Amino acid sequence: KAGTISNTTGTTLGENIRNTGQVAMTQSILISMAAAAGTNTYDVGVIPKNSQIVEVLMRFAIASNAGTSATMSIGKTDSGGATAAFYTAAQNAKTAAEHTQQTSAFDNMDRVNEDTRITATLITAGTTSTTGQASVTITYIQANNLRDKAAN
Repeated sequence: KAGTISNTTGTTLGENIRNTGQVAMTQSILISMAAAAGTNTYDVGVIPKNSQIVEVLMRFAIASNAGTSATMSIGKTDSGGATAAFYTAAQNAKTAAEHTQQTSAFDNMDRVNEDTRITATLITAGTTSTTGQASVTITYIQANNLRDKAAN
């Protein structure tokens, strides 16, 4: 946590009104997309229980030159099993671009109820790719324990 006042005990800013907050953290991986045709899965990291995921970012800095197609998705593995495209659907890795999470993942990003492994899945077809570079970054607030609060 960052800030100097942990509890509100009065009404004066800078003296007795809570000003602590959580620090955003990231886990990231750099993936070479120079790979033989097929499916490759990479572990990005593990997001701790009670965290809030703020953003899932996938960036293709160098496009893949796979013969027919190259796609990448970002998923998760937890007690419910593995879902390869949970955070991002398969995106074309043959074009330099940046992609963030799909809206269908928003609800599950606010409360990570258990340690969750984040994975990137690269699927290529056709001739072997000799170029391509992707990065995947997960930004989260650890132990945020986000809770519902009525408006003041």
